[in-house]
Amino acid sequence: MPNTSIRFWVPLILLCSCMTSAQELNVNELPVTLQALLERSGRDNLIELVQQGNANQGLLFQSGNDNKADVKQVGNDNDALITQIGSNNEVQLLQVGSQNTASVTQIGNDNLVQLNQLGSGNFSIQQIADGAAISITQY
Repeated sequence: MPNTSIRFWVPLILLCSCMTSAQELNVNELPVTLQALLERSGRDNLIELVQQGNANQGLLFQSGNDNKADVKQVGNDNDALITQIGSNNEVQLLQVGSQNTASVTQIGNDNLVQLNQLGSGNFSIQQIADGAAISITQY
């Protein structure tokens, strides 16, 4: 049997809202507590996304093979944008606190980003190479 390649996209949109009483039914005022958009193509890509708090947003895109994104957001108003294009790339992102923003782009192969933001910080990392690694913790 010939070896065939299967390509697929797995989009997922997660929206959660909370209301405290029936009088708050005005749709324009509903708080969005968590948002996530996950898109993958390729084989053996892994996305682990954990969000706890209010108004956190995660956008993760993977194209290629064997990419891994591990994103944890605890607190309020945290944003994460992860883009991985290539193979064997890994992102480990931890955001604890409020109003953290992280943007990580990996284009290439065998790249690693470890980013911890504990407080309220902003960081943007672009790895456009093969075999690059960076580890950052900011308070």
